Amino acid sequence: MAELEQIRAKLFNLGNKERAVNSKRYLKSQYEFCGMKVPEMRKIMKEYKNLDFYSALNLFDELWKSGNHEEMNCALYLLENYAKQNQIELWKFLMSRLDKATSWDLVDEMSGRILGVILADNINLMSEIKKMSESRNPWIRRTSIISTGKLIGKNKIDFTLLLAEKLVYDDDIYVQKGAGWMLREAGKKNRLAVREFILRHLDMKPNAFSYATEKMIELREIRKKKIKEEKNKLKEEKKRKSL
Repeated sequence: MAELEQIRAKLFNLGNKERAVNSKRYLKSQYEFCGMKVPEMRKIMKEYKNLDFYSALNLFDELWKSGNHEEMNCALYLLENYAKQNQIELWKFLMSRLDKATSWDLVDEMSGRILGVILADNINLMSEIKKMSESRNPWIRRTSIISTGKLIGKNKIDFTLLLAEKLVYDDDIYVQKGAGWMLREAGKKNRLAVREFILRHLDMKPNAFSYATEKMIELREIRKKKIKEEKNKLKEEKKRKSL
């Protein structure tokens, strides 16, 4: 495929070995790196935004299975341009390829700019997202909550809150952060509803709470007070048992 070879040549020529090492360490990715900046990759992929739908899917697959992180990024930047086309077909296409998204940047790009767009236009897909939120794969659980971002943008936050009921207690740090991030964004649309949610879940995981309360720092004092009260209560119970 001519497009594939062109893209690879550009990535190789513009790559930076030091950045490649640093990026791999930062993203904790299992894949290899060329050492490219996101704006550079996006600029490259703009040249291929007018491919027909099926040619774009074929090119995506070649880039996605390459084992190179930047090529996988480029695959996603390519499909951003097709998120409004053949949406159900594109959804099914990506659902069978989720397992290769094993870092937060790949997950967030796919969820926020492609799956999220499709979900916002096809709310009947919520049931599939709900199942994803219960996956054993933490990256798929993060995908589920980040995919609600476009719904939030349309002032529809109920589904985000529904998923967050469990995901703010998730054992995986990236799922916690994703859930907290979406709560923060939902709070920009409906501060009262999200504030009430957080108050009901003051014992959520610290990373989720930190992200969720970036714009509601007054809730952090309430949480501290609750934790202190609970510790004092435990001390009193221990004292009574020792008597």
